[in-house]
Parts: sequence; C-alpha cells; structure tokens
Amino acid sequence: MPAQPTKRGVVLVADDDPVMRLLMLEMLGHVGLDAIEAEDGLQAVACFQDMAPDLILLDVDMPNMDGFLACREIRRIETGAAVPIIMVTGGDDIEAVTHAYEVGATDFVSKPINWPILGHRVLYVLRASDAIVRLRIADAHNRAVLAAIPDTFFRLNKDGVYLDYEQGHDAAAAFPTEHCVGKHVTEVLPGDIAERLLEQMQCVLDTQHIRSVDYELARLGAVQHFEARLVATGADEVLGLVRDISERKRTEEQIRRLAYCDSLTGIPNRQAFIETVERELHRSRTHNKKFAVLFMDLDAFKRINDTLGHNVGDHLLKIVSERLRETIRPSDLVARPDQSHNLARLGGDEFTILIPDLERVENALAVAHRVKEAMRRPFLIEGNEIFVTASIGISLFPEDGEDCNSLLKYADTAMYHAKSCGKNNAKLYSSSLTMQIMSHVKLEVGLRKALKREELYLLYQPQIDVSSAEIVGVEALVRWRHPERGIILPTEFIPLAEETGLIMPIGEWVLRTACIQAMAWQRHSMRPVRMAVNLSAKQFKDENLTQMVISALHETGLDPRLLELELTEGTLMDDARATMVTLDQLRAIGVYLSIDDFGTGYSSMNYLKRFDVRALKIDKSFICGLPQDSENAAITRAIIAMAHGLKMVVVAEGVETGEQLVLLKQYGCDMVQGFFLGAPQSQELIVTMLKKQSLVALPAK
Repeated sequence: MPAQPTKRGVVLVADDDPVMRLLMLEMLGHVGLDAIEAEDGLQAVACFQDMAPDLILLDVDMPNMDGFLACREIRRIETGAAVPIIMVTGGDDIEAVTHAYEVGATDFVSKPINWPILGHRVLYVLRASDAIVRLRIADAHNRAVLAAIPDTFFRLNKDGVYLDYEQGHDAAAAFPTEHCVGKHVTEVLPGDIAERLLEQMQCVLDTQHIRSVDYELARLGAVQHFEARLVATGADEVLGLVRDISERKRTEEQIRRLAYCDSLTGIPNRQAFIETVERELHRSRTHNKKFAVLFMDLDAFKRINDTLGHNVGDHLLKIVSERLRETIRPSDLVARPDQSHNLARLGGDEFTILIPDLERVENALAVAHRVKEAMRRPFLIEGNEIFVTASIGISLFPEDGEDCNSLLKYADTAMYHAKSCGKNNAKLYSSSLTMQIMSHVKLEVGLRKALKREELYLLYQPQIDVSSAEIVGVEALVRWRHPERGIILPTEFIPLAEETGLIMPIGEWVLRTACIQAMAWQRHSMRPVRMAVNLSAKQFKDENLTQMVISALHETGLDPRLLELELTEGTLMDDARATMVTLDQLRAIGVYLSIDDFGTGYSSMNYLKRFDVRALKIDKSFICGLPQDSENAAITRAIIAMAHGLKMVVVAEGVETGEQLVLLKQYGCDMVQGFFLGAPQSQELIVTMLKKQSLVALPAK
C-alpha cells in the first residue's frame, strides 16, 4: 500500500503590494507551504471564510480594510478564533505591535522582512498552533472523561491530612462530612475505617504500589459500600479515588446466591452442600463428633414427568423441598449459627440432608423414616392428588468414609439398595453394598465385551406336539460363557442388558443366530422346525424391530412362518395402542406370534382377543404343582379351554414328570416343553433328535 503524502499547510497572504505577495508566495513555497492571495483586508476576510487557511499573513497597511480591522473581523468568525495570524508591521512601530496583539494577532513581523527567517517562523507558528489545538482537544477529552467519572477524588499528605477533595457529580457521599480539606482522616471517617486507610496509605508511600480499602457507611437506614484506591504521587502525598461499589456488592451477592442456591426450589445446591460437608468434616474431626449424610431420591419421578409434564414435575420438586424443610426439626440439625445448607437439592429429584453431632445411628434412621413418611402424604398440584414415595440411603462419618465424595457416594449406594428392596425404604450403607455394586459394574463391563469376544451362545429346548410326540419347534435360549465365572444364566444378565441398553445388540444377535440355525436344521433333516425367540419389552418397543426381523429373515432365507416371536403379557399390555401397531406390522411379515409366561401378567380377555396371537404358553408355575395342586389344575384347564375358544394353540412350559404330561394331554394341551421332554441342548444334539423324531414315548393313560 503506497505511503500517504504529507499534508501541505495553506497560508493566506494579504498585502496590497503585488511584489510583496510574490516574494511571500516564493518564500512559502520554499518551506513546503501552499498560499492563497488577497489584495486588501476585505478580500482577506472573504478568502478566510471560503478557504479556511491554516495561517494568515496580514499586512497592516492595506486599502478598503487595514490589517488590524481584518484581524479583528476574522477573530469574530467562529472558525477564526484559533487560526494563527502574523501581522506584518513597518519598522519598529511599538504602537502597531501593541495594537496587533490587542486585535488578536498571534505574532508580528517587522519590515524590512528577513525572508529566510520568515519561512521558518511561519513553520514554527504553525507547529505551535497545531500543538495548542491538540492540547485543547486533549484537555477537552480529559474534562469529558472527568465529567463522566462519578467517583470522588482526594489527596492526603503523609500525615493523613486532606489536601484536596472533589466530590463526584453522581457519586454518593463517600465521607460523612462535606468539608474535608485541612482535616485529618480520623476527623472525617469512623475510627476503624480511618485506621485501615492510614495503614494502607503508609504501605503505598513505602512501596509505591496501589492499595485499596473497602468500607461501609450507613445512610438513611441503608448500608453503602465504598472502595478507596490509593496511589502515591510523590514521597509525601497520596491520591485517592473513592467509588461507590454498593451495586457491585449486590451483584456479587446475587452471583454468590445463584452459585450456591438451587434455582428451582430455592434451597442450597450441590456445591453449597459439598462445602457444608467439608466444614462439618473439619469440625467433627476437631471435636471428635459423628454425623450422617442422607441421600433421598423420589421413586418413579420420571413417570410423573412423562405423564403429567415437566411443569408438574417442577412444581412437585418445589413442594417436596418445602415439605422437607418442614419435616426436618431444628433438633435434628442441632442449634448452631448457620444451618441453611444442611438440606440441599443435588439435581433432578435427588435431595441430601446433613445431620451433625450424631449420637446414635437410630437418630439418623428416625429422621429418614420421618422424611419417608412425609413424602407418602399426597401432593395437591393443579387440582390433582399426586402420590410419590422416597428411597433414602444413609452414610456415617467416620464409619463409612472420611471425605465428602466417599460419604455422598456411599449414601447414594445405600439409596439404590433401598430402591432394590422395594422402594419407599431407608437403608444404611454397608461395605457389602459396594462389593455388590462393583460386581454389578464388572459384570456390565464384561457383558459389553461378550458379543465381540463371542462369549454368548444359544441352547435350544424342544417343543413337542402332544398328539404325535414329534418335535415341531425349539425355543432359543441364550447363555453367557464368562471367562472367570463360567456359565451365566439369562436370569442374571438379561435384566442388566435391559438396564444398560445392551439388550438391543444382544437381541439382534440372538435373532440372527437362531434364524441361521433354523435354516441349517432344515437342510439336515429335510423337515421344517419352527424357531421360537424371546423378545424383551425394550426390544418390542424399539421402532426398528420390524425392520430388524425383516432383515434377519432376508439374510438367512428363513420362511417367516418358521420364526416364532414370544412376548410377555406385561410387554403387550404396557401400551395397548402401540402394541396393536407393532403386532400388525409383525403379522404382515408372516411370523408366528405367541404370549409367553401366560397367567403371570394382567391381560384382559378383550385385549387378548384383539391382539390375535397364534399361541399361549402356560407359565411353568402352574404346571409344577400338577397333578396334586387342584387349584393349579383348574387354572391350567381353564387357560387351555379359553385359548382353544380363541382359536389359539396352547404350549405348557416346565413339564418335568410323566404324570404332568398325561394330565396335560387329558386337558387337550397342544404342545409341551420341559426337562422331562428334553433340557436345553446344543445344536448338534438337536440335529440327532430331529433325525430320530422320537424323543419320548407318551405313557399310557
């Protein structure tokens, strides 16, 4: 980018002598200045108004209007007040020089003119004028800045006497008295404030570093906060600036409150509670005291948010916090100056309570049970009665932990144990709980790797047609060959898979593996066998279930009619409308649908009819008591009759004796499975059984 050219000054030359004008123009050109001409005073005034030159050279003696009058007229013009004017006078006329200054001239030059000197003189006057302009601008700027600052200024000598004092235009009175000059600090400010100010002032004089003093003054029933900043201006003086920081203090207090207060409920938050526990740890160690941490969680709070909306959920949390404050007695917290942070909301529906100076464990349990009972009372929100319960875990210092994180973690662990024991419960922490949780975590980690490591495998339990005694189907049952624990049954790891979301990839693997195996058996036996696969509730609710089934059938080539999907009553009844949509999609594929563990759920006859499934599997809990248990026999007979009335096939699970098999045949049961007929087998043994096609001979009646 090219350099910008230096600005050339413009000089107005006013003289009635053309030779003088010519000489002046030549001189100005030599020093790098431009010039404009005027023949008399009138032209000079007109040229100034039109051209706004940077400097004017005025001859005193000119026709029409002399230089004095022209100078006066230019000074009267608003833009002419600051322009430098050099008057050219004849000889050493002292009166003319004096008159020139009186009418506003900046400088004068006497004739005869020393032309080389004049050029430099003009340049000097221009520089001086420019400096004056910048100084005026800076002064105006400084005045504007000072006018905008609402603070109070003062000066003190080394003895603490006010030398100067300037009250800010918009500042509250920083000192109790308006007249400070000449007075000592102790005469102006309260004793304790004056003492601190003098102490900091001495530090400033000694170190030459800026120091500050915060102080408060009571005014009209309100407290105002001030900050005095001190800086040394010499060895014996200090300059002070006093600012009203009341608004800043209020803002800091609001920020502190937001940092330590839960915005929804108004009670302390996690950070406030943690700091409270840290203080209590120090105090309890010093005085050899014990305390308890209670961790409370509302049971099934998510259901309230999902069904009634988050607004109702938030309202409930507010009322819960209020009820907690009402329930916790002062005696629970022991009378000490600050108990405000002993109750806190950690987040979501989790609340904590600190009980200091604990004498007996029973006292913490008593508080927990009182809180638990308080939560059981109905909450009235928007005209609706809402019922919730609470699970509470308790950890103790120093028995369970000696730091804040451990105590909170162990109380949380105890709370989850309370939930696992049926909810609406309060439990103390014990080290065995940690072992259980660690085992649970370890099992979860292993399960996440089980698929990749090919540790999961399938066994197959035959399903026998009662009338022909032939294998008509098998049920795929997943097992986990754990590298350390050996074989783990699905009753242990399937709930964990559902809890962690691993049920989806595991379920897909089971479905594909079972379909592949069904096709392999078909090739070996030249006879189709239906493959039954269990679907968990989460699998059934997954929007990709239908596509997953279609994909498995397409990739393996299995006939959809040979794939049976088993669903529990609870899964079907959870959301009847969504269930109907999913069932319609699966039926459209052509797969065989059955209800597993029938009799343990809560299906209504109306929905059972609408679901239009192909088979019912009677739960083994009804079969195991046969034939001795007359009630189970009656229920079993009724289920078979009802299912046949709805054109459904009936499968009895858990058949373990010949007597049970004979009775089920008498009742008209269509199919059976159980250890009497065949335990879950490897795929190789199933191939052998299919080839024989005679697993069991039905006993005579």
